[in-house]
Amino acid sequence: MKVVALIPVKRYESSKTRLKLTRTQKVVLTELMLKFTIVNLKKCKSISDIVTISEDEKVARISNYYGIRFIFCNERGVNFAIESGDKYCNDNMVKSNIIIPIDLVYLNSYEIELLLSVASKYQKCAIIVPSMRMDGTNILFRRPFNLFETSFDSNSYFNHIKASKNAGAQTIIIKSDNLSQDLDTVDDYNRIIARPINNLSNLMSRIPNIK
Repeated sequence: MKVVALIPVKRYESSKTRLKLTRTQKVVLTELMLKFTIVNLKKCKSISDIVTISEDEKVARISNYYGIRFIFCNERGVNFAIESGDKYCNDNMVKSNIIIPIDLVYLNSYEIELLLSVASKYQKCAIIVPSMRMDGTNILFRRPFNLFETSFDSNSYFNHIKASKNAGAQTIIIKSDNLSQDLDTVDDYNRIIARPINNLSNLMSRIPNIK
């Protein structure tokens, strides 16, 4: 089973607007999260290709450094970016993709491999990892990738479940203490840096010192 990992990335300066960070701090944080995500996905043997999607040239440079593909896409939201990723899958005759944002601080290759192992048992399925608040979608796997259009940024967890079931697909919900934790609010940030348990959260705890 060939799987493309899609990583949509906002412009550094416009990401994480709900966090009380300076422009420089946001740039540093976004770059740390992007690199962390790429490194973990490159460890996954079940992923055949990793693609970043953004209009930010800094994302293009980092993608080139790590030897992964970059798609330029005007910033019009996550769903628009995923359309570009789906077109890449269609052009390269890949049937499955997994969408992974860069703000999953406890992302790890082991759980992604387990998720893809489950997915390999079905010809038509969607796997959804909900956010900790059970309203958003932290990870979405679709096989085939055009099973349904994505609905990120708008009660996506329930919308994706409904869309998958309407498509007649095996719909699998995976709740994970690690993969369900994302970085959206000041409370998220404070909780993460109060108890740094991996390399990314450790580095994040030093960001307040950056002026």
